[in-house]
Amino acid sequence: MSTRRTLELEQGFYDQHWNSTGQISHARELERVELTASAVPSECKLILDVGCGDGRLCEVIRRRQECFLVGLDLSMTALRRLPGPKCRASAAHLPFRDRTFDLVISTEMLEHLPEEIYRRALEEISRVARDSILITVPNKENLAENLALCPSCGSRFHIWGHLRSFSHDTLGTLFKNFRLVRTVAFGEKVETYNSALLSIRQSIGGGFARGESIACYYCGSTRRSTPRFPLLERICDSLNTRFLAPFSKRPAWLLGLYSRCH
Repeated sequence: MSTRRTLELEQGFYDQHWNSTGQISHARELERVELTASAVPSECKLILDVGCGDGRLCEVIRRRQECFLVGLDLSMTALRRLPGPKCRASAAHLPFRDRTFDLVISTEMLEHLPEEIYRRALEEISRVARDSILITVPNKENLAENLALCPSCGSRFHIWGHLRSFSHDTLGTLFKNFRLVRTVAFGEKVETYNSALLSIRQSIGGGFARGESIACYYCGSTRRSTPRFPLLERICDSLNTRFLAPFSKRPAWLLGLYSRCH
C-alpha cells in the first residue's frame, strides 16, 4: 500500500474516532494527561505536540507554564476542538525547520503508526527537537488481547489501532542523537490475558475483542463479531480473571523523557 493511501486511511480512521469521542470523562485518562504535563521541563518554552488529538494535553501544559505550544494532528476533526496555534500535518512530514522546538511531545501516538510512517516520524521528531523529546506509550501491551475480527470483510485489527508494543528496553532505542534520561511506568494497573487461554479463546472459540461503535480499520464497518463458541469464551475469561490475571498486572503506560546528545 502506498504511503499516500496509508495516510488517507489514517486520516479517515481518526476523523471517525474523534467524531465519536468526547472530552476527558474518566479519572484514568485525566491521570495520564496530568502526569505527562508535569514531566514537561520548565525551561522548554517552544513546544510541539505531535498527534495532539483534541488538545487535551496542550490545554493542561498551557495552564501549568508559560510557553508557546503548537498542536499538530492529521485529523481536522480533532484540531477543530483545539484552541490556540495548530497545524494539520502528518508526523512523517513535520513542516518545520531543524531544531525549531525546545521540546517535541508525542503521547499515545507512536503505537498507532504503520511501519514506514513510524520510522519517518521518529526521524522527524528528532529533527525538529532542539533539546528534548517527551513520549508516552502503552506499557508492555500484548496486542493480541485487543484484536477484533470484522464480520463484514474478515479483517483482524486492533480495537484502538495499535500496531506495536513498547517496554523499558525498547524506549532507549527510538531517537537518533537523543539519550533516554527518564522513564516512568504509571497509571492504573491493567490485567494481562494469559497467552494460552487467549489462543484457545480466539482460535477455537472465535472470541475476539468487541465494543460499541468500534469501526473496522479496513472497511469502516461497525458490525460486531459473534464468537463461535460463546460458552468457551466465557470459560476462558473466567479462568483468566479468577486465577491468572491478578498475578500479572502492569501499569498502563510508559513515559520517556529524552535529551539531545551534545
